[in-house]
Amino acid sequence: MNAISNPPRHRHNSAVLPELSVAAGDDPRVLSRFYAASCNLAIWQRPLSSSLRRYLEQLAQQPPGLSLRCVLRPDEAAPELERKLPPGAGQDCLIADIELLTDMFACLFEQKQVGMRLEWLHRAMCPKFHVDRLPCRLVTTYLGPGTHWISHEQRQSTPGNERDFRQLQAGEVALLKGEGWFGNEGRGLVHRSPEVTDGAGRLFLSLDLMD
Repeated sequence: MNAISNPPRHRHNSAVLPELSVAAGDDPRVLSRFYAASCNLAIWQRPLSSSLRRYLEQLAQQPPGLSLRCVLRPDEAAPELERKLPPGAGQDCLIADIELLTDMFACLFEQKQVGMRLEWLHRAMCPKFHVDRLPCRLVTTYLGPGTHWISHEQRQSTPGNERDFRQLQAGEVALLKGEGWFGNEGRGLVHRSPEVTDGAGRLFLSLDLMD
């Protein structure tokens, strides 16, 4: 998979830390900017295809209960998803998209295996703003409201005022830098799960480092 070039690992050792920033764009290579010491959120801004959206709408009509949590190699993603996802026109589109994201994530961070979570959610997983203790996490919402986040500068200048949050859109792919990233202690991205107010719920995917 060559959608994103695999940048060399680097560690930021400067005593003077740069201001944190967000990298966003409609080219998937924007995710490689996550390696910059100044970046604690990278967003690939992309729409979902009409065939994929139609399948997601069909999924929303299925009985609740879709939940997949596993550790796998990128080449194991498609077979596992075929077993879990109900058949229907567009199923292959969703499988191919998740397989692509899994491969991109593993390639970008030199991982042999990744931790995958794909789940229909009918309530907020983590309703309070928080930071992750992990090095990083990939998140995307296929259907329903996307993740809320607050910039580091906003949190520093107006502590406790979390009303002016920003929100990822359905289909956007984001890499969230956590407290466990080397040199990022105290600078993890502040985020939370959105409330789910309609009956359709929210189809959410996250990928974690395993190696």
